[in-house]
Amino acid sequence: MASCCRGLELHDLYSRFDEVFNAPFGYTIPRDRVVVIPDSEYKAAQERQNSQRVAGFEARRAEHLSVVDQLEKQIAELQPSQ
Repeated sequence: MASCCRGLELHDLYSRFDEVFNAPFGYTIPRDRVVVIPDSEYKAAQERQNSQRVAGFEARRAEHLSVVDQLEKQIAELQPSQ
């Protein structure tokens, strides 16, 4: 079963900051637990995360390219015509 499943630590699913303030005074904070998920769910989550990262990189690339275009226009305006 270990080869078909991967572990996800519970702290990946919630914020430790919230946990500290939600625990009643005097209670200990529970330790990390491991949640076993099927390999297919893990791969689907990885694919979603990768596609989000790619979309973010493409957006940054487009932004940088637009800045480069603006700078090239400004350089062309400032250079004396030859």
